[in-house]
Amino acid sequence: MTRWVRAAVGLALSAFAAWAAAQGTLQCRVDSATPVLGRPLTWTLTARDTAQPLPDFSAASLRPEWLLTEQQGASGSDAAGHREQSAALTLIALRSGRLTLPEVRAGSARCPAQSLDVAPAAAGEAPLQWRTQMRPVHPYALQPLRVELWVIGAGNLAWTTPPARSAQARLVPLDESTRTEVIDGTAQLVQVFAWQVLPLQAGAVTVDFGLVRARAFGQLRVYAPPPLQFDAWALPLWWPADGLIGAPHVQVLQASTALRLGQTGVWRLRLSSPGLDRAQALRLVNAWTAALPPAFGMAGAQVRRANDTPASDGDGWDIDLYLRPQSAGRLQAPALRLDYFDPRTELPATARWQPPAMQVDDLRMRHLALGLLGAAGVLGLLFGLRAAVCQACRRRARRAAWRAVARADTPTALLRAWLKVPTRAAAPAAATLQDWLQAADVPETHALRRHAERLQHMLYLAPPGNVSHSDLAALAAAVHEALRQRR
Repeated sequence: MTRWVRAAVGLALSAFAAWAAAQGTLQCRVDSATPVLGRPLTWTLTARDTAQPLPDFSAASLRPEWLLTEQQGASGSDAAGHREQSAALTLIALRSGRLTLPEVRAGSARCPAQSLDVAPAAAGEAPLQWRTQMRPVHPYALQPLRVELWVIGAGNLAWTTPPARSAQARLVPLDESTRTEVIDGTAQLVQVFAWQVLPLQAGAVTVDFGLVRARAFGQLRVYAPPPLQFDAWALPLWWPADGLIGAPHVQVLQASTALRLGQTGVWRLRLSSPGLDRAQALRLVNAWTAALPPAFGMAGAQVRRANDTPASDGDGWDIDLYLRPQSAGRLQAPALRLDYFDPRTELPATARWQPPAMQVDDLRMRHLALGLLGAAGVLGLLFGLRAAVCQACRRRARRAAWRAVARADTPTALLRAWLKVPTRAAAPAAATLQDWLQAADVPETHALRRHAERLQHMLYLAPPGNVSHSDLAALAAAVHEALRQRR
């Protein structure tokens, strides 16, 4: 009887061992006994001889308490033929306090949900504090405001700009900084992240800062700051829906101030205002160009977004106005009037931009004057050339006459050559030597008068044929020299 009992117990134990081996085992453990907010921990799952593989966890299945940053798995068999699987999940706690890791199942094996107490900071360290600042505190819809996220007690962490977002507002990141602020009566170093926030509508606005990442000595830290919630006030009913909110700015990029009549100039402006869209910019431009006097010759306008506008200036648009003046003189355009709602005073206000004066020159009269001067110059040049030619001809005639005087071989030839010597311009030829001397204004004491008396003596008083050739040649040379010196 005892033998049969022992055999039955042995068979039961063997069957139980076989059943346990068929079910497999599952272990779940955390590497840190005291998890810390924002710091990674490893959750290790180990399965042995389970009928099904280990489950895959997604980031969504662990949120909002845990951030899954990495998941690694491995599988194999040991020397005894047992099949093993393992998975290592790197998790970061997104809030402090009691958190729960979910239940894990692999076939019939399971690990129950595990609760962990997450400390707000490591031992000996002060926990991080989060605060938000708004300016202005009570914004209107479409009024830009500055939002700051403060991280107090950041210590030696190197931060990455948070990916802030909002469904009710448009966010533009501004420069981040580190500064000292007095908090609860104590000066503390604060890491400051900033955004320009433009509420797109009246009512509740939520700004979710997302997950803020930092590194300390190369180790990743992740934190989830609380979101910012505020109400954007509705604009007064009397203010038009397409009106400007906040003071606009006008910057002159290029302005033609001196043009020729018929030439095209350009005024290139940059108009920026919070929430300004293309339709508003076109409306302002069309209203202003319609008020320009016809003398400016408005030739067209272009409006395009200015991508390099600073966030503090709001939405910017580059406006190109093309002008082709129709009249000369000094042209002054009317001021560009920009009406806007001032959130500080809650009243309408007006900004004005005065365009520069434009000087338009009519070059047609200048070209005409230059043409007349050119024609006069050409005529003067022609007359000068003519005078020079005439003077050259007179000089050549004089020299020819002088040579004829020097070559005369008879008193009669000398007389004819002398009378052909020109006395002055356009003077008629002289008939006698006295006429020539009088026409040439020869003084009474001049040598030419003595030479004229000698020639007259040879012609009329000396016996024919008694005039020596040497005397005649000497007289001809003397007359030639006297004429040449007198010119």
